[in-house]
Amino acid sequence: MIAVAARAPEQVAAAEPAVAERHAWALDGAWYAYVTVALGISAAVAVTSEPGVPAWTAAALLAAAAALYLAVGRRLYDDDRYATLPAIAFTTAVAALVTVAVTLAPAATFCLFAVAPVCFMSGGSVIGAMAVGTIMFVPAGIRFHLGGTEPSEALVGVGVNLVILGFALWFGRWFERVIEESHERSLLIRQLRESRAESARLSEETGALAERERLAREVHDTLAQGFTSIIALAQAVESELDTDPALARRHLALMRETAAENLAEARAMVAARRPVPLGEDTLEAALERIGARLGTELGVPVSVEVQGAPRELPGDLQVCLLRTAQEALANIRKHAAADRVAVTLAHTDVGTRLTVTDDGRGFDPAAPAAGNGLPGMLHRARGVGGTLDVDSAPGEGTTVRLTLPEPEESR
Repeated sequence: MIAVAARAPEQVAAAEPAVAERHAWALDGAWYAYVTVALGISAAVAVTSEPGVPAWTAAALLAAAAALYLAVGRRLYDDDRYATLPAIAFTTAVAALVTVAVTLAPAATFCLFAVAPVCFMSGGSVIGAMAVGTIMFVPAGIRFHLGGTEPSEALVGVGVNLVILGFALWFGRWFERVIEESHERSLLIRQLRESRAESARLSEETGALAERERLAREVHDTLAQGFTSIIALAQAVESELDTDPALARRHLALMRETAAENLAEARAMVAARRPVPLGEDTLEAALERIGARLGTELGVPVSVEVQGAPRELPGDLQVCLLRTAQEALANIRKHAAADRVAVTLAHTDVGTRLTVTDDGRGFDPAAPAAGNGLPGMLHRARGVGGTLDVDSAPGEGTTVRLTLPEPEESR
């Protein structure tokens, strides 16, 4: 039997690739460097183009915005805190710093190439658009109020800024929808992985339960029946030692043979080989052997008859026929007190039929089963697509009939 190392469902889930972040910004060191360098260049442009205290103040404000971004803003993305109160507060602070900087040094407007994405990424499309609009319109409005620009020039600037801001708002909202869909997909993928892990766990448990049930049936039909036979023979030997030593020796030999077969059955189960009674023999020969053993053990005639031309049956059908015959004969040994037993294996055009009949005390088939024998036989029959019928009545003997359909490959 081959041992397979199975992974726990939690290990299966852990082995899956990690789910993407909600906002789907592929952020890495290059992006952080871009924002920082862009703000630094903007500060340098402001200082070189308009020297003076206002320019240096603007450069300091841009430096403060860069420091705030590296200290706070970057963590917002890493922690997946998107459009929350901390993110909105951060967006507002950056917009305020940059608005004052651009008001003091208009050349610093270049920083919008870095600041605008930051505002949209942290505050969302609406808050981001408001922050960028503040940076674009407040400095221009202050300069117009102070007479720094002509009305026509200011009007053109407002129009251009509105177009840019409208596009930014549309693009930001579109990207947000992509982000939301990405998040929904990530949730579905996570749920799918959890479902797969749960399915794997249930499948593993079901397989383990089925294997335990199979082993229980095998043990009941082979080892348990063999031990029962050995116990019965030992009791017979105890009573025969003084009265019939020759018969006691025959029963001792039968005990030794049964114990050897039980040991071989146990080894076969461990090695997952064919049942020992089959071995290299045919099914018909195996039935002859177990029938003869029962006859020797009980001292009653046991006839084994094969009807029709023997055919090569699949292994699972042979095992089902053999185990059913073993269980039926074991029940006769334990309960029937029969004087005559007949085993018939009939090969017909529509399938194979096994019949085990005795003239013992019989029982009521409608009564609850006292053991696992009949339920086990019924389970085996259903497992290979066959039917099992039990005809019996108190004092009228018992007939067990197993009918198996013709294998599909031979039709």
